[in-house]
Amino acid sequence: AAAFLAAAAFLAAAAFLAAAAFLAAAAFLAAASCFLRNLLLFLRNLLLFLRSAAFLAAAAFLAAASCFLRNLLLFLRNLLLFLRSAAFLAAAAFLAAAAFLAAAFFAAAAAAALLAAAAFLA
Repeated sequence: AAAFLAAAAFLAAAAFLAAAAFLAAAAFLAAASCFLRNLLLFLRNLLLFLRSAAFLAAAAFLAAASCFLRNLLLFLRNLLLFLRSAAFLAAAAFLAAAAFLAAAFFAAAAAAALLAAAAFLA
C-alpha cells in the first residue's frame, strides 16, 4: 500500500510537472506570437514612416529645385537687362565720341579755312 501511494504521488508529481511544463510552453508560445505580431507592426510602421520621409524629402527637393530654377531665370533675366543697358550705354558713349570727333574735325576744317582766307587776303 505504501508503494502504491508512493507510485501514485510520483505519478501525480510527474503529471503536475508535465502540466506546468505544458503551461509554460503555451505561455512562451503566446508571448512569442505577441512579440512577432508587434515586431511585424513595428516593421510595417517603420516602412510607412520611411516612405513618408522619402516622400517629404522628394517634395522638399522638388520645391528647392523649383525655387532654384526660378531664381536662376530671374538672374538670367536681370543679366540680360544689365547687358542690354550696358550695350546701350556703350553705344551712347560711342556716338558721343563720334560726335566729339566730328565736331573737332569740323572745327579744324573751319580753322584751316580761316587761315587760308587770312593768307589769301594778306
